[in-house]
Amino acid sequence: MLLSNSWIALALVAVIQVVTAQVPNPTPNPAPNPDLHFAPVSNQRSTSYQYVENQLPTTPQTHEVIMVTGSSVMLISQLSNSVLLKASVDANGVVKDVGAFQIGSPNSRLHGLVNSQVYPGQVWVTLQEDNILLRIDPKVNDILAPPTIEQIIRIQEDLEGCKAADGTGVGCKGPHYVGEYGDELWTTLQDSSHVLRINHKFPSNYAVYKAQPRPIFIAKHPVNNMFYTGQDNSASVMKIDPTTGVTTQIPIPGSAGQTPVGMVSGPNGIWFTLLGTNTSGTGTFGHIGADDTIKYHKLNSTWGKDASLLHLGMDPDMGASHTVWLLSSSIIYTKALDSVIKVVFDPTYQTIVKEEVTALPTQECKAHRIWLTPTAVFATELTSAKVFAWTVLKSQKDSGDQAPSSASSLPLSHSLSLFAVTAWALLPAIFNL
Repeated sequence: MLLSNSWIALALVAVIQVVTAQVPNPTPNPAPNPDLHFAPVSNQRSTSYQYVENQLPTTPQTHEVIMVTGSSVMLISQLSNSVLLKASVDANGVVKDVGAFQIGSPNSRLHGLVNSQVYPGQVWVTLQEDNILLRIDPKVNDILAPPTIEQIIRIQEDLEGCKAADGTGVGCKGPHYVGEYGDELWTTLQDSSHVLRINHKFPSNYAVYKAQPRPIFIAKHPVNNMFYTGQDNSASVMKIDPTTGVTTQIPIPGSAGQTPVGMVSGPNGIWFTLLGTNTSGTGTFGHIGADDTIKYHKLNSTWGKDASLLHLGMDPDMGASHTVWLLSSSIIYTKALDSVIKVVFDPTYQTIVKEEVTALPTQECKAHRIWLTPTAVFATELTSAKVFAWTVLKSQKDSGDQAPSSASSLPLSHSLSLFAVTAWALLPAIFNL
């Protein structure tokens, strides 16, 4: 046993001599070229973004979306089962909790949503099938608390102006969109092709305007104070003079496109989208000036030039950002790209200077509505029951922690010396075997 241990010791000494031998110096490299060096350059980069697709309770049709004023609570209308969703949303656009509440019957067709300015924190909603406008308190402090109904305005089908003088025609039916302008509500009656103005404090004060098929949205011009509505089955925009009651049809030329849908008030006028047809989109949206002149803007990017534009919104900081956000949808043209499109204009909003197209993760979802906050862009997906969120990626501070060095990161000569020291330390244990 002693002899065996002696041989082991001699073998280890030989190994130690080998691994501790001086590593030969490599051939010296030529002197570096003094003209070849690393020079600092700009490290600026564009903003990074993050995207989230929030799954909602499943239903065939998820429609409108708004963020309740002064809160982080989002309201979403699901028309196919007349359910209102309340969702708490964090700074990254992630839906944390959801409350679901049916209003009326499953066939009441809950649809339009708009924040009230007259009643802060409350919301106007439409029940399209029941012919009702509601003012609700969504109870944003408790996601699971049912909203309360604060006011009901029933739209009578036989309101004056709903039918022809001889009593023929379709009565007023189907409130789709509702907008609040002081004491007045303006709502598009999609099912009967009317527009209704009604005083929410004195509902007997109203006016009905006959439209062409079918009025979808309505907006007030910021310069001439007229009201405009897009009629998606007529390739025409109707102008309403609220003082005289006179209506004027403004046709959409076929060269620009057809199917006016989304419509909002924005810089210097009314902005609207053209959806196109069931076989193509045109990537075109328009601006109506104070004299009713329409300037059409055509997208030119690869994924924008044929977009089927359904909805739009003005950037909350539009005075500085000069940005319009568009929503492309596969709602009628199934091959259209469902996407959010950021369009940056020059300061006069006359010329497009930049386009950014972001495809939604779920395609053929019939993207439906867009909603903007100072920090996020949201879009509902009609058939997939999802809300897409697009937010600026928050910068993360360096924690200052450094990864520990590993033996493999040490110089080769140091690694060999470390092996030799370890072997010497093991000798006593070997002789005690």
